[in-house]
Amino acid sequence: MPTYPVEPSGRCWHSAQVPVIAGFGIMILLLLGVAAIGVSHIRILSGQLTAIVAERNLKSELASSMKTLHDARYQALLLASNLDDPFDRDEQRMRFSALAGDFIALRDRFLALPLDAEELAAWGEVRKPLPRVENLANEAFDLMRAERRAQAKRMIQRDIKPHQMRMMSQWDRLVDMHRARNAEALSEAASVSKQARGLVLGLSAVALLVAFGVATFVVRVSRRTEAELFQERERAVVTLNSLADAIIRFDQERRVSYLNPAAATLIGTDTEKAAAMPAVELLHLYERESRADLTTTLLDEVLKGRVYDLPTSACLLSAQGMEYEVEGKCSCIHGPDGGVIGGVLVMSDVTEARELQRKLLWHADHDALTGLANRYAFEERLAQALGGKRAVESHASLLLINLDQLKQVREQAGQTCSDELVRQVAHLMNFRVRESDFLACLSEDEFGILLQSCPDEMAERIAEQIRDSVISLRQPWQGKTYQVGVHIGVVHLPEESHEECLALAYSALHEAETSGPGSVVVRRPGAAAIPASDSLLGQ
Repeated sequence: MPTYPVEPSGRCWHSAQVPVIAGFGIMILLLLGVAAIGVSHIRILSGQLTAIVAERNLKSELASSMKTLHDARYQALLLASNLDDPFDRDEQRMRFSALAGDFIALRDRFLALPLDAEELAAWGEVRKPLPRVENLANEAFDLMRAERRAQAKRMIQRDIKPHQMRMMSQWDRLVDMHRARNAEALSEAASVSKQARGLVLGLSAVALLVAFGVATFVVRVSRRTEAELFQERERAVVTLNSLADAIIRFDQERRVSYLNPAAATLIGTDTEKAAAMPAVELLHLYERESRADLTTTLLDEVLKGRVYDLPTSACLLSAQGMEYEVEGKCSCIHGPDGGVIGGVLVMSDVTEARELQRKLLWHADHDALTGLANRYAFEERLAQALGGKRAVESHASLLLINLDQLKQVREQAGQTCSDELVRQVAHLMNFRVRESDFLACLSEDEFGILLQSCPDEMAERIAEQIRDSVISLRQPWQGKTYQVGVHIGVVHLPEESHEECLALAYSALHEAETSGPGSVVVRRPGAAAIPASDSLLGQ
């Protein structure tokens, strides 16, 4: 029998083991590579997410703070122009200057951050009119220091306010740019995270088909990777939860997939209850004046791939029936293929800011004591009446009323009594004039009335009725009774400027003051002043 050389058993085992070991070695190397790639992606994602969120949040915070300071300086200027006390005005000017220092500090921090070309261009648009506005503001303060507040108010309304509105719009553009980039950065990070997790889980599933041992190893790597991804997600959620702005995310099915605590508080619900709710049922956005629905429009625009800015008149109705004025922007969320898979709405409650703005605008042309229109509003109304197309055809008259002995009342009974007496006089005169007339408080003891579409005889009769009513007014105060006298100058408006009409009215008022208590003097253009008793009313 022939004999064959026999390989040692160990060598046979090793020969059979080589491909197995090689195969497992390749899989282990593959798994190690997968683990390395996954960990690398996670670390890169963590670093990028942390850096992007920190940088974008800082830019957005600095831009928002600079916008707030800029608006606060303008409000200080407006407030100063409405203050009678020069010391209060000086205090507002010091506040105006102090806010400039704060603004410069924030600006330096902002410019120290890395800015791209678009951000630099937006910043350039914001800072371009700053020197001009600063010079105008200083001129307005100088006018107020020179007790020329009416001129300062006109400068603010005519020269500074348009610049302010444009600059606030540019600030909004800069702030919105950073907010949109925050949303894009978070969306991109979420997309990268999803891809990394898919890669790890997919290769782990393949490894499970090769061997149980390799599968065990893959499971461990997978669990570790999921834990790290969960931590990253938690960091992102904590970051979003810490923002003061309301953030609402919805999917392609128009269902809410996330809202932060600020949004839940604003809407009046809780995050668990809102999960998977249709956005149109949770979010009630509408236009303030027309009450037109904005939620459906917002969803339609964003899911079509367009950014949607909430209009300035947008309001939100909470679950408790509270109405909030809001501003914000909704941006698209894109999937890996570039398609729109949802959107993120970032909005903030501006109810208090808008209310403050309305109050400041109201105080800009109203008298704080009487609630009537002030001198600035009166002169504007007079100029409009004289400049209208039918000014020549319609009869109009101007009454200037000066209260006499008000200073004595203040010295004897105090400022409170004097103020109450002025309010009573204002109420009495408001009762005497028609709804179409315009009554204003020009100073502490001076009122103006513009009678439109009023015959001359009726205007003179109204003047005498006001005089008789004011003279008969008695103000009881701490056991005593006080009253004031009155002088009235009447001008039947000519075809002249409002400055010339006011000059004629003050001339008639001066004539009334020199004619004695309770005098009503009528002055017609081109004629000498005559007492009201000698006018057509007295004939």
